[in-house]
Amino acid sequence: MAVEGGRGSYARERVALTAGHVTKARAMIRKGTVPGRGLDLVDADCAGLVLRVTRNSATWMRKSKTGTVRIGDAAVITLTQARDQAERIRLAVPGTHDPRMETRIYEAALARTGSEEEALDAAWPEEDPETQTAEERRRDGPWVLGDLIDAYLAWKLPKLKAGRWRASYEGYLRHPELSGLSMSTVASLDLEALLGVRQRLLEDGATKRSAAKRVIGQFRDAMTWGWKEQPIRCRLVRVNFPWWDRLTVDYAAGKRDHVPTVEELARTLAVAERYRSLGQTEHATGAGLLGALWAVVLTGQRTGALVTTQVGSCVPQFSNVLPGWTAIGWPGEVMKSKLPHALPVPPAAWAVIERYRQEDARGREAPAPWMFPSRRGDGHVSYLAINQLLSRLQGLREGKAAPGKPDLFAIYAIRRWTPHDVRRGIATFLGERRLGGAAAAILDHVDGRAEERERTAAVTRLHYDRAQRMDLKAEGMALWVAAIMEAYEREREVLARVPLPPPPPRPVRKPATRRRKPALA
Repeated sequence: MAVEGGRGSYARERVALTAGHVTKARAMIRKGTVPGRGLDLVDADCAGLVLRVTRNSATWMRKSKTGTVRIGDAAVITLTQARDQAERIRLAVPGTHDPRMETRIYEAALARTGSEEEALDAAWPEEDPETQTAEERRRDGPWVLGDLIDAYLAWKLPKLKAGRWRASYEGYLRHPELSGLSMSTVASLDLEALLGVRQRLLEDGATKRSAAKRVIGQFRDAMTWGWKEQPIRCRLVRVNFPWWDRLTVDYAAGKRDHVPTVEELARTLAVAERYRSLGQTEHATGAGLLGALWAVVLTGQRTGALVTTQVGSCVPQFSNVLPGWTAIGWPGEVMKSKLPHALPVPPAAWAVIERYRQEDARGREAPAPWMFPSRRGDGHVSYLAINQLLSRLQGLREGKAAPGKPDLFAIYAIRRWTPHDVRRGIATFLGERRLGGAAAAILDHVDGRAEERERTAAVTRLHYDRAQRMDLKAEGMALWVAAIMEAYEREREVLARVPLPPPPPRPVRKPATRRRKPALA
């Protein structure tokens, strides 16, 4: 039943429209029985769709809080077509679609051709990322997942601290499981598809649970960034709830508590020097890498910062109070604390590190600017190379025992340790000697529980304010380096008495065959 509006307004009736209502409206126009100014028939089955009947015409419209869009004449557009147009208007992306223009084109094309397919192609051309150039797609949308990841990484990576995390961050978003969806439009992704990705990550046997958590977590971050920063290109304007937040991986990192002994660390250095080549077909461990391993044990610095040490940041004879000592400095950009860090190095430790740098320099036209130069190219060794060296000494390849490779750690009774475990070793060693503050200063840690001689200030960073507290650091470094060097000499002497095992036979290879040149015609 129609409801009368105020003076000058349209009568209004809400009903599930059928073709019969359209026929009745035309009859009312023909007979001149349209009430008052006109009648609005509101479709109960399609949000916002209205058939407005006036004395001269029946017109489809879509009404919403943001405005009214004319769809077209009911004499040209059927009820089914009007509902389709109303839904397209609802889903139209602001800035990309102009529904008023597109509905006019649709009505004109339908009146001219009578073909709904041609009218839709003219007014609402389908977006097909595969037929667009990459430049067009990135400019106008719709973005595919690959476009979103590229844009997100371009925004995110400069914000990350240079080092291992920035290097590995991109790899998680380039994981093969996500790469398989790289040409899927962002708007077409759904919870079910990504739950399948998560399940495969957790069950493939090749991806650790911690890595799966990073892959899923960084996908969520990229989607949230696209939803907030690029909703038009991603076609996420109408997404009211971020469904991707329901993607989680239940994982909590365990706390490592392994503390390698001085003897184990020294024995590792002796073994690494003795077994520089672990097989007939393997290259010998480079001088820069061996120097980096020594530096990890002697200084306990984080490998991400340590491997970037430049020759120019090392100052020999920096203090008259510490003759023969060398100061090494790192800028705040590479330090976890974001503050510059300096470390005094005793003469014995510096002699070992410098010896390996000089060995590397002998094989170059000009010495590298890095304290730990890579054997390949002009850069420094990677922090990953230190972990890989320890893995090779343990006979591991990609975390698993490699056939035919001896586990030198097991042979020489060395418990497995990581570069970060050395930091616990130093802290424990100096803490037992009431030098916890020296350990905190050396390792760039903060410990507010110790006394003046054993602490660093949490906020003012006392050892920075007072010339980096080099005297406090030197006290701890002297004890630690002396213990390592003494243990190393003992371990090297013991190893020297053990004859080296015969090298494994070289693999038999097929003789090279010379290709015959084709005869000239």
